[in-house]
Amino acid sequence: MIGDILMGNKLYLEPMEEKTYPLLVNWLSDSNIIKFLDSSECNLSLEQIKEIYSIDDQKNKLFTIVEKNLDQSIGICGLQKIDWNKKNAFLRIIIGNTNFWDGKTALESEKLLLKFAFTVLELNKVYSIINVNNVGQSMLVQRLGMQKDGISRNHYIQHGKYVDANLYSILSNEFKDY
Repeated sequence: MIGDILMGNKLYLEPMEEKTYPLLVNWLSDSNIIKFLDSSECNLSLEQIKEIYSIDDQKNKLFTIVEKNLDQSIGICGLQKIDWNKKNAFLRIIIGNTNFWDGKTALESEKLLLKFAFTVLELNKVYSIINVNNVGQSMLVQRLGMQKDGISRNHYIQHGKYVDANLYSILSNEFKDY
């Protein structure tokens, strides 16, 4: 970590700023990117996105994912719904540049984020709620050491239909920074 920037090998996470909101508007309107998201999170106005992804809310720690070589914003990730009393948070990631859907970008981003959650914020648990059809993301969080806690039935609405979600979590004492 350099200042507020979380440094990785091929990318870094910088605290999200206002300049990222227009990118989110575009990413969350792209049918390819939003195919596993809840309908309520897609095709939103700038104002709605600023509310959901508020950089001023103390319950959010959001970062822009920047590819080092290109120095280009390629997505966002962060911790949301932080409960400072229970010391837990929801892990969020959106890779907006599909050229980086190789799994490695998400893995490196989420690993940096978990290290930040457990060492800097001193959280006890980070959880993820993943559309059951998003097999790649489910495999990725398991690689990070998250355990499947169960299934939330009819958790999302996509194209007017209910979709189940897998629930995953990892505790601070389970996280291995390797």
